Parts: sequence; structure tokens; C-alpha cells
Amino acid sequence: MDGEALSISVCIVCRNEADKLGPCLKSVAWADEIIVMDLTSTDNSAEIAKEHGARVITRAPFPVVEPLRNELAAVASGEWILALDPDERITPGLAQELLQLRQRTDLDAVAIPIMNFDLGYPASNPLHRYDPKPRMYRRSRVEWPVVPNALPTIADHRLYLLPKRDDLVIIHDRNRNIPEVLDRVVRYAPAQAQSMIDQGRVFTAKSMLVTLTGKIYKQFFVGQPWKDGVPGVLRASILVAFHFYVWAAFWHLSGGHRTAADDRLLRRLGFILEPTRQLLKICTTFYRFVKR
Repeated sequence: MDGEALSISVCIVCRNEADKLGPCLKSVAWADEIIVMDLTSTDNSAEIAKEHGARVITRAPFPVVEPLRNELAAVASGEWILALDPDERITPGLAQELLQLRQRTDLDAVAIPIMNFDLGYPASNPLHRYDPKPRMYRRSRVEWPVVPNALPTIADHRLYLLPKRDDLVIIHDRNRNIPEVLDRVVRYAPAQAQSMIDQGRVFTAKSMLVTLTGKIYKQFFVGQPWKDGVPGVLRASILVAFHFYVWAAFWHLSGGHRTAADDRLLRRLGFILEPTRQLLKICTTFYRFVKR
């Protein structure tokens, strides 16, 4: 392998994910170093990591991964960090591409397309099939933000964006089943809400509605989920619902107050929606009448 300055350290944070970890580790067997931070798993995650040649570091459990990425990168020996989750794996084509890109001295990070699988199905829309994330980066130049679901800030001229091709992706088995969906909501929604409070943001019904409307537009109109059938519609619904729970947690952690300003806004919204409600009521009555 090349000198240490050009080496790649794969860093994985894991807790009770023995059923996912094996394929992830097999896909990065080419790396110079593999480090698994095991959050005191009660299954055999640590043993599986060791069987695949990984160095295992044990740590107390933590609900989200972002604050741990810098902690894990600090103990790595490689100049390049490849940050992965246990439910992700590298394609062979991507592995070859990353081995070549590590020679580039003009780059601080590589944005890798993430191909998301939800409920066992991949997305066809680029929004979820080629979702770019800066997952390989120089640890001396890039620091991961501690805010949940946040990404590091990297200058455009120092970031290399891989092309959108199926052979150059990280395959992400994001939500394999409903229990995993619920687990992700329970762990991330309150943490993300708390980070919003820590940033000094103040809950308002207006900001909640604007954000959720934007998420609905992105997932149901830009993402065109109907093209992927039921799995696609469920994917879009799950992602929008997650943000609903973030804002519900934000409201609750902010004190759960009912304000006059929020009430006025929601009443105005209700006034706008009232004709639609009345029309649906008439349609329902007519349907029941003709059904007799």
C-alpha cells in the first residue's frame, strides 16, 4: 500500500447491528485500516468486527452518530477517512475509484452518491438513488458537525462529486422494516429537536408549516414516489413523517406552549380549508345516498 499520508481508514459506529455489519466490512476489506466503534453492543457485533480484521473501540451508547465521527477519526491512522454506517456497503467500482482519488492533493473530500433502499427496494429517482454525501475526507482538513443529520462544510473547489452511476455508490439499506423506521425516529427526532433549541431557534406554527410543506413538496413532487409503487409512496411518507416528529419534539421540548399567534395562524388556515372540508362532506353524503 502507499504511505500513511495516502492511506484510507474506514470508520464505522455500531450498536447491536451484527445482522448488518458483515456485508459492510466485506465491502471495505481493501482499505488500509478498519475501525469499529462499538457502543457497548449486547449482540456479537464486536466479535464480527474482529473476525473481519477491524480494530474495535468500545464506548458508552449514544443515540446519534454525528458527534462520534470526529471522536472516531481522531484515533485513525489514515489521512483519508471513509465514514460508513453498518447498514451501508461499498460497490467494487466505488472502491477502485476511491483508491485512485486518495492520490489527489487538491481535494479535501469526495461526495459519494448514496443509493437508498427502503423496505427492501431501491429508489429510481435521483433524489434517493444518488444522494451525494461527503463520506471520504481528509481528517486533517474536515471536521464533522455534531448536529444530527448535518454535513460538514467543504469549499466547492476542494470537493469532488462522483458521477451518478450505479457502480459508484454506497448502497444504504436505510429502513429494512417498520421497527427500524420507528427506532430511527425515536433516536433522531428528539436529538435533532434539541439541536434546534441549542442553536437558539424558537418554535412557531408558521416555521413548522413552512418546513413540512417544503418536505412534502420535495418527497411527493420532486421525488415522484408513485413511480416506485407502494414502496416509493411509503418511503416518501416515512421521510415526511420523520420531520413531523422532529417538529413535534421541538414544540414539546420548547415547553409545549400554546400561543395566540399560533392559534390565529391555524384558524386562518382552517378558514382557507373550510370550503374543501364542506365539499368533501357533500361528496360523502351523495356517495352514501347513491349507494343505498
